[in-house]
Amino acid sequence: MSGLATLYFPAGVLIGMASAAPVGPVNLLVIQRSVTAHTASALVLGAAGAAGDAVFAAAAAFGMTAVAQLLAEYALVLRFGGGAIMLAFAIFIWQSTPRLRGDGEPASIVRMTLAVLTLTLTNPATILFFVAAFGAVGFTGIGHGSPDALIHAGLVVAGTFTGSMLWWVLVTGIARRLRGRITDNHLRLLNRGTAVALGLFAIAAVVSGVTAR
Repeated sequence: MSGLATLYFPAGVLIGMASAAPVGPVNLLVIQRSVTAHTASALVLGAAGAAGDAVFAAAAAFGMTAVAQLLAEYALVLRFGGGAIMLAFAIFIWQSTPRLRGDGEPASIVRMTLAVLTLTLTNPATILFFVAAFGAVGFTGIGHGSPDALIHAGLVVAGTFTGSMLWWVLVTGIARRLRGRITDNHLRLLNRGTAVALGLFAIAAVVSGVTAR
């Protein structure tokens, strides 16, 4: 992958899309919001996830080893914290009764945005992904050793955010197209499925934290 080593922004875009693509808690919440609320609010959730990815990308691109060490040191606390947030949202979504047309109010976008950002930032595996991805690409001339290195690192981070946002635009667009083909019962099943999946992710986060001790 040495051909990408100096293509800072394009390579960052590809890495950003790869970081956002795996189906996890954030993907589920964005899809659920796309179907039950407005496109704009779903994109706000995606932007929160992309911002979290950009933070980790910056830590890797600028060579902030202290950040990586701190995350590793508190990995157990972060996993438990992230697991607790996912479990809380699983319960909330399970109990909600979304309707395509009706008086039901969707969950607060501010609360959900903060939750998505927190879920992203409490996943220590994310920074490991970026460190591994940057190492696989073999970026040259990034870090904080010179003005040029700072600019190159900034381009990588900007590309990562852009790639992640492109993914969320794609996911939101697909989910909105499906909206016209589903009923309130489908929404209820989507909510139940999302809640179960989030609950399983929460359990996995806690178990991985315990077994990693």
